[in-house]
Amino acid sequence: MDFDRAAFHAELDALPWASYTHAYGSAEDVPGALRALAGDDDAAAQEAQSELYGSILHQGSVYEASAHAVPFLARIAAAGIRTVDALLLIGGIAEGGADPDPGAASGSDPAGTAGVRESDEAACRRAVVAQLPLLLASVRHEDRAVRQAAAWAAG
Repeated sequence: MDFDRAAFHAELDALPWASYTHAYGSAEDVPGALRALAGDDDAAAQEAQSELYGSILHQGSVYEASAHAVPFLARIAAAGIRTVDALLLIGGIAEGGADPDPGAASGSDPAGTAGVRESDEAACRRAVVAQLPLLLASVRHEDRAVRQAAAWAAG
C-alpha cells in the first residue's frame, strides 16, 4: 500500500482531537504521536509508540481517542511502517477494557437503549472491525512476526 503522508496528515488534522479524550484528558497530542510513529525518525517513533500506549491504551484501558486512532494505525501498518508495532497496538485496543454490563441500562425504555452512548470499548472494537481488510492483508505477510501480530489484531 502506498502511503500518502500529505493525505494522512490532512485526515489527522480534520478530526477534532482536542474534543476527544484519552487517559490524561484531551487527546490533542495524539495526531503528533501518530505522525511521529509514521515518520522516518526512529527515536521519535519509539517515543510516540510509548506515548500512544500510555494515553490511548493506558494499562489496558481504552478511550474515545483510541477508536479514532485505529484507522490511522491500520494505514501505518498496511504501508509497512513499523507494522508489528502498529498491529500490536491495534490488537491491544481491540482487546482493551471490559464491555459494560448490557443490563446496566435502566429506565422506562424496555430495550434499555434510549440515551445509551456506545461504550469506548465497543467503539474501539467496531473501529478495528472496520479495518479488517487492511489487517487481514498482513496475515499473508512474509514476516512471521507481522503475520502473528495481524492475526492477533484481527482476532
